[in-house]
Parts: sequence; structure tokens; C-alpha cells
Amino acid sequence: MNPPSREKLHRLVDSLPEGALEAAQRMLTHLQVWPPQRPSMSPELERFREEARKSRGRITAMVGGGAYDPIRGSGSMGSTTWEGDTLVAVTRRYHRGQELNIVERIRLDEDSKVLVYKHSVHGPGNKFDEHEITFQIHSELDE
Repeated sequence: MNPPSREKLHRLVDSLPEGALEAAQRMLTHLQVWPPQRPSMSPELERFREEARKSRGRITAMVGGGAYDPIRGSGSMGSTTWEGDTLVAVTRRYHRGQELNIVERIRLDEDSKVLVYKHSVHGPGNKFDEHEITFQIHSELDE
């Protein structure tokens, strides 16, 4: 590939289909600062990282990951850990400045005959909702 030049770049932009112009403009706008700055972390994301850092000594194991699209302002991150015999999955979803915190808890009752699933969501305006559902299960000992 030949080295880039402004002339070649102008020709390339001129040859783009109309539908690609908006995406090209967004990309070129982001490149106005060079080298590009890493997207700043939202305060919520920074708080989540800090909470995870503080809990390192108290958690047996924690698995997590996430993705964020700064152009669309949308993404999520989550982690899974154990609280005693309860599996806890925490997901934080971000969409255009709004945050949803989702917590799922899965456990067996004392007799290991009922699987308990609890799902809670905290959202904008301090709105909260939760649901719990139980499943009767059969162990090999029941048969």
C-alpha cells in the first residue's frame, strides 16, 4: 500500500457510498486529536473497578469482563462470584448515560430440592424491581 496523502484520502472519501458518510465523519472526528485518547471511564465504571479491587481479598474467585462502544455510548460489564453457596452474577449495563445494575442470585435450598433464582434490577430514578422463581428439582437420591 502506498503512503497516505491528503489527496488520496480526499479521493477515498469522495468514493464512499452515501450510507457510509456518517460513520466516516465520526471516525475522522475522533482522529482530530492524535494520538487518540483512550475513552475516559464513566464514574460508574470507575466505581465498579474500585469495588472489585477492594473485594479481592474477600472473594474466593471472581470472573468478569465487559465491552463498551464509546461511539454509541453503550456497553456492559459483569462479574460472577460466590457468596457462601450462592452464585452471584452482577451486570452493569450503560446506555447513553443511563445505568442498569442487574444482580442474579442462584442457590439450592437447605434440602437441595429447590433451585432458587432471584433477579433484581436497579435503574434510573432509583427504580428497583426484583423477581424470584423456584424450581423443584430431583436428585439422584430421590429415584
